[in-house]
Amino acid sequence: MVDDGTPSTPWDYNVAPTSMQPIIRHRRRELVLLRWGLIPFFTKDSKDVKGLSTVNARAETVVSRTYREPFKKRRYLVPASGFYEWRLDTKNKIPFAFDLPTAG
Repeated sequence: MVDDGTPSTPWDYNVAPTSMQPIIRHRRRELVLLRWGLIPFFTKDSKDVKGLSTVNARAETVVSRTYREPFKKRRYLVPASGFYEWRLDTKNKIPFAFDLPTAG
């Protein structure tokens, strides 16, 4: 909890692209609500991103044209307790959750 007037959102176990999420800006060291996802520099409007997935930059693609400048200059800290990776079955996408082990 941040007691500085920063708006908060309810805890969400499945953050979807374009949702508003609490993010910590590195340079200013402040907690702000920002839209989850990346709008590439070559788009004119956020509506132009349809069909282009920019929410999951892997190590091997982070140097690509889409992610290069944001990776170098616009870093943020995203509070999270885990993440999902999806496996495509013959018909369905199956989520696999990754998180830290609990103490005990």
